[in-house]
Amino acid sequence: MSSDQAGTNSGGGSCKEADDNREEWEIRRDELKATGDDHFRSKNYQPAIQAYDDALQLDPTNHIILSNKSAAHLANGEKSKALHDARKCVECSDGKWAKGHTRLAAAMMSLGRYGEAAEAYSTVLNEVDPNNEVAKRGLEDCRTKEQQLREEKERELRKMQEVLDQQKKAEKEA
Repeated sequence: MSSDQAGTNSGGGSCKEADDNREEWEIRRDELKATGDDHFRSKNYQPAIQAYDDALQLDPTNHIILSNKSAAHLANGEKSKALHDARKCVECSDGKWAKGHTRLAAAMMSLGRYGEAAEAYSTVLNEVDPNNEVAKRGLEDCRTKEQQLREEKERELRKMQEVLDQQKKAEKEA
């Protein structure tokens, strides 16, 4: 079972067999998560967020549900809420789950915080999974965005300097 599927009824065996090994609250949590996943896939982000919230009422530290809720907030344009849930996801996974860090980085990138996003991607590559392709691409995207921002600021500064130079020239001629 992959780490994305942990805590859900997606392992081997029949549904009945798997249900017999879980508490009622775990079964309900997994049902709510599955409902959220269905809504997310259908791009119905607000109902997905609500289903994940309901699941988190039963299991507040479930890093996978927190990750999914972060993704739903981000897809719904709620960047700060996505960042909040991503931070909690990383915290609840003890920083050992690469996807949590990539969720955190994606939320930071959406907020234009490219340096912090690069740090999150670097954490994945340096401490969790050195071969993580999402983190490699994300880190490169952060570097590209940071370079574009630097170039844009340099252009703005040159324009401002030109305006100042023109004003000084006009004052001297007057």
